Amino acid sequence: MKKLIFLSAVFLSVISCSNQDELNPTRSPENESSAMKETPQINSDDLTRQLMGNNFIVNEGSTISLSNREKVIADFKSEYQRAPTIHGPFTATVPVPSPYPTDQKIVYLQKAGSPGYPSIGTYIADIYKYYLQVQLPADAVTGWVDSVNTIAYSNYTTQDIGFTTSMATSNGLKYVTGNTYTMVLKYSINGQSIGAVVPAPSGPKTFTYYYLTP
Repeated sequence: MKKLIFLSAVFLSVISCSNQDELNPTRSPENESSAMKETPQINSDDLTRQLMGNNFIVNEGSTISLSNREKVIADFKSEYQRAPTIHGPFTATVPVPSPYPTDQKIVYLQKAGSPGYPSIGTYIADIYKYYLQVQLPADAVTGWVDSVNTIAYSNYTTQDIGFTTSMATSNGLKYVTGNTYTMVLKYSINGQSIGAVVPAPSGPKTFTYYYLTP
């Protein structure tokens, strides 16, 4: 598949939901099964404007953030004056979340990487936000999401293919996060039933991530 370059960003912290409950999948390499509930938040205009930072490469259905890997390692070398120890790959799967927000008026742009159906136009859509938050070991300096197994949007408004990744801290703990979106275009602005999932069929998404230690 032709490689496509898109834009995304790092260092954001957001909250998601899954299935019938709002779910924030929080995992560590030692225990991938733990999870905690959070109240979902709609992506703000300020946040979506920040989703346009680093390059991403789309290849064979996977979004691979080579620029993230290179930048994180370069920043580590600059600060510590030596190469880091790279831990990974680790994987964590996020189930299909409950739609939120719903019944949004979306201008479908049919960008490269998106399916050819439906045509460009305005639709009423439900948004599915896949959010991963992974607790890193105490000696970890930083981490990043490296890929997602199926394509999705880094920003459902601009419909750029990819994902976002960031680092977050809470109560002295470090987390690496990943975030990506799909949409169900339910019907056209004229009320015609559509039912199209974009940019790829729905289903759980598996995030691959790494972290660095001195």
